Amino acid sequence: MKKMIVFDLDGTLLDTLEDLKNSVNHALNAKKYPIRSLEHVRKSIGNGVSKLVERCLPVSYTKEEHQEALNIFTDHYQVHAFDNTKPYDGVLELLTKLKKDGFLLAVATNKIQSVAERLIHLFYPGLFDIVVGDQEGLKKKPEPDMINLIRRKFSLKEEDCLYIGDTEVDRQTALNSHVDYLIETYGYRTKEEWEKIDDKQKTFPNTESLYHEIKENFK
Repeated sequence: MKKMIVFDLDGTLLDTLEDLKNSVNHALNAKKYPIRSLEHVRKSIGNGVSKLVERCLPVSYTKEEHQEALNIFTDHYQVHAFDNTKPYDGVLELLTKLKKDGFLLAVATNKIQSVAERLIHLFYPGLFDIVVGDQEGLKKKPEPDMINLIRRKFSLKEEDCLYIGDTEVDRQTALNSHVDYLIETYGYRTKEEWEKIDDKQKTFPNTESLYHEIKENFK
């Protein structure tokens, strides 16, 4: 029986894509680089904001140019992370049911810690037992550090935790952390994209199917 469910944030709990795209393009425009489409930004998400900005820069750039663009992005996103971000349909209901069922709930995200905490407090107040984001001294996903920190805080074994995310980074995080995982496809990777990554991976198109899977197999 699972005791805790750990969720990715971007593309799993919240649709943050529009605000991420706007902050990326604000940074690119400030540096007089070509701006990126929503689709390009979607495919670039998964390894934190530094890697997101890197994947959106022109092919040739210096370390200094990357840092400058990242700084501009970060300053803009800190202010505008709430402009268009919204929960996915059914997520609040899913979390409420899981909490009622007795699960501990956690967030493990490569998003900046302060922004992650503010978003969770705004959209899902009182539902999560811990939020772990990008912070000094902690390696980003897919390294297992975030999951290990969460487990230690609640004295949980690997088999006590279930991880839910939407990208290949999330799957690798779960594998590196030696915890079971589920992949949903209402976020930033489609079912067709997952079939190209791994045609054996079972995916879930909505929160109702996620809840059914958890109730049937992990409780």
